[in-house]
Amino acid sequence: MKRNYEIVDGTCLVYEGYELDLHNDFYFKGLDYSIERRQLILHWRRSVGEWVSSNTPQALIIEFDEVSEFRFMPRDAEMPFTEDECINSFGYWVDEKWAEGVIMLQPNQTAESNWLAAIDFMSGAVLAVQSVSANVRVVP
Repeated sequence: MKRNYEIVDGTCLVYEGYELDLHNDFYFKGLDYSIERRQLILHWRRSVGEWVSSNTPQALIIEFDEVSEFRFMPRDAEMPFTEDECINSFGYWVDEKWAEGVIMLQPNQTAESNWLAAIDFMSGAVLAVQSVSANVRVVP
């Protein structure tokens, strides 16, 4: 998958000079999925917490284009719904026995082409997607 961003330490999105902490500084607000356009768009808003820098963008969007596979694994029904807004990690979903859920790459490791980009949330929900490209846009 061709991307215009990198993920560092499983929660930090690095894009054009920004280092955006998706776990602490942003709330996940939702997604738009179009079968017709083969596109998945994920939306985040900046947290209102006093720890968040005023230089942090107001919002960010990740757009997956030419989606060939999209999966959603359900949340833990016992978790409060507020945990759906907070990511646990951003990595890869691997359909192999050695992998147990979302995995993170080591610094010297590269993702296999059949691995899906995956985001798991504190609620236990997981989004996994395979696409040709993924691009971030920020709203200052």
